[in-house]
Amino acid sequence: MIFKLVNKNMLSDADLVQELKSCLLTDKGRRTFLAEWDDKLKTTIKHRELKRNVSYQRLIRLEKALTGKKDF
Repeated sequence: MIFKLVNKNMLSDADLVQELKSCLLTDKGRRTFLAEWDDKLKTTIKHRELKRNVSYQRLIRLEKALTGKKDF
Protein backbone atom coordinates (compact mmCIF):
# COMPACT_ATOMS: atom_id res chain seq x y z
CA MET A 1 0.00 0.00 0.00
CA ILE A 2 2.83 2.39 0.83
CA PHE A 3 4.57 1.64 -2.47
CA LYS A 4 1.31 2.34 -4.30
CA LEU A 5 0.94 5.71 -2.54
CA VAL A 6 4.50 6.72 -3.44
CA ASN A 7 4.64 5.25 -6.97
CA LYS A 8 1.35 6.87 -7.98
CA ASN A 9 2.47 10.18 -6.45
CA MET A 10 -0.40 10.13 -3.99
CA LEU A 11 2.16 10.95 -1.27
CA SER A 12 5.18 13.14 -1.83
CA ASP A 13 7.93 14.87 0.13
CA ALA A 14 5.51 17.72 0.77
CA ASP A 15 3.35 15.31 2.81
CA LEU A 16 6.20 14.62 5.24
CA VAL A 17 7.72 16.61 8.09
CA GLN A 18 11.09 15.74 9.64
CA GLU A 19 11.31 16.18 13.40
CA LEU A 20 13.93 14.93 15.86
CA LYS A 21 15.30 11.99 13.83
CA SER A 22 11.82 10.98 12.67
CA CYS A 23 9.60 11.55 9.69
CA LEU A 24 5.90 12.25 10.21
CA LEU A 25 2.97 12.67 7.87
CA THR A 26 1.30 16.05 7.60
CA ASP A 27 -2.46 16.32 8.09
CA LYS A 28 -2.97 16.06 4.32
CA GLY A 29 -0.64 13.04 4.16
CA ARG A 30 -2.47 11.33 7.02
CA ARG A 31 -5.82 11.87 5.32
CA THR A 32 -4.46 10.39 2.09
CA PHE A 33 -2.92 7.41 3.89
CA LEU A 34 -6.03 6.70 5.97
CA ALA A 35 -8.33 6.93 2.96
CA GLU A 36 -6.18 4.36 1.15
CA TRP A 37 -6.02 2.18 4.30
CA ASP A 38 -9.82 2.26 4.58
CA ASP A 39 -10.16 1.26 0.92
CA LYS A 40 -7.71 -1.60 1.45
CA LEU A 41 -9.63 -2.90 4.47
CA LYS A 42 -12.81 -2.97 2.38
CA THR A 43 -11.13 -4.95 -0.43
CA THR A 44 -12.29 -8.56 -0.56
CA ILE A 45 -10.40 -11.72 -1.43
CA LYS A 46 -11.44 -15.37 -1.70
CA HIS A 47 -10.73 -17.17 1.60
CA ARG A 48 -9.39 -20.68 0.96
CA GLU A 49 -10.90 -22.36 3.99
CA LEU A 50 -14.17 -20.45 4.17
CA LYS A 51 -14.59 -20.66 0.38
CA ARG A 52 -16.17 -17.22 0.22
CA ASN A 53 -15.10 -13.64 -0.24
CA VAL A 54 -14.02 -11.80 2.90
CA SER A 55 -12.63 -8.31 3.42
CA TYR A 56 -9.16 -7.67 4.79
CA GLN A 57 -10.85 -6.16 7.85
CA ARG A 58 -12.70 -9.44 8.42
CA LEU A 59 -9.46 -11.38 7.94
CA ILE A 60 -7.83 -9.38 10.72
CA ARG A 61 -10.76 -10.12 13.03
CA LEU A 62 -10.65 -13.82 12.12
CA GLU A 63 -6.92 -13.92 12.84
CA LYS A 64 -7.45 -12.29 16.23
CA ALA A 65 -10.19 -14.80 17.06
CA LEU A 66 -8.08 -17.78 15.97
CA THR A 67 -4.95 -16.73 17.83
CA GLY A 68 -6.83 -15.59 20.92
CA LYS A 69 -4.79 -12.38 21.10
CA LYS A 70 -6.52 -9.31 22.46
CA ASP A 71 -4.08 -6.86 20.85
CA PHE A 72 -3.21 -7.31 17.23
